[in-house]
Amino acid sequence: MRKPEDGKKVYDNIEIPEELNNVVKDAIHSMDKGKSIKKHRTHNAVRIFRYCGTAAAALLVCMTIGLNTNEVFAREMGELPIIGSLARVLTIRSYHEKDEGHDITVNVPEIQLDETQTGDADAGKETFVGDINQEIQTIVDDYVADAKQKFAEYKEAFFATGGTEEEWGNRDIAVNVDYEVKYQQGNILSMVLITDEAWVSAYGVRYYYNLDLARNRQLTLQDLLGDNYVEIANESIIRQMKERDAADENAVYWGIGKAADDGMIDGFQTVDENTSFYINADGNPVVCFEKYEVAPGYMGFQEFEIQKPAQ
Repeated sequence: MRKPEDGKKVYDNIEIPEELNNVVKDAIHSMDKGKSIKKHRTHNAVRIFRYCGTAAAALLVCMTIGLNTNEVFAREMGELPIIGSLARVLTIRSYHEKDEGHDITVNVPEIQLDETQTGDADAGKETFVGDINQEIQTIVDDYVADAKQKFAEYKEAFFATGGTEEEWGNRDIAVNVDYEVKYQQGNILSMVLITDEAWVSAYGVRYYYNLDLARNRQLTLQDLLGDNYVEIANESIIRQMKERDAADENAVYWGIGKAADDGMIDGFQTVDENTSFYINADGNPVVCFEKYEVAPGYMGFQEFEIQKPAQ
């Protein structure tokens, strides 16, 4: 059996990456600005990380706690470089609210320009990014307010029609707002804002942002796939639908495969300039359909990666 002293030696010998050491120093300096800081505090912080586990685990803990409790620390973490990127995405507001049956969790993102990459005087980029951030904030605020209102109306109607406190106790409304950065490289940023509401039935909406920060505009499928984007995307989506239909007996796409003869509901027709998509890690567009848009609701959101043509 390994002795405790052996474990201590292992932790003491863990090599701390130079980048982590610098982040710790910068974060401590920012949080304690205006106070006298002795050099040994930085060394003590590094030693604490060693005894908490690996350096990677310590950084994860540091980020999780710091981003939600200290604005300065969040700013320091956001400054960790993504090579060549013109902006970074931070969680600027995060809260959890639970009261009388509803459970709301919200994480609000904000896009921040990297002035070392864009320059201080680029007013056009600031306006473009500022408008996107304001749009996201409005979507989040309106969505949460609407969910609360619907919940209050439902609760009132429930008791007005004879519902009991015991029956009400079995009901719960869960509202979640979150986001995912799908792609970030150079002047291109792709992000999805996700709103989900599990209540009487599952409901959710996604908002897609594919930004060209060098030109201050939203990217389109045509930008990624070329002038023949409609033909390229349609062929790929229909082929993938047929493959999924054949591979899974429970998969159903209206107008395709098993549901080919069902003329009651129109299935997928074509992509256009308004079709939703995000950019994945390979730089390919992923076309997205909401629930019920091309398939029954139990199939959930549907996504189809479209390979970009060879250059």
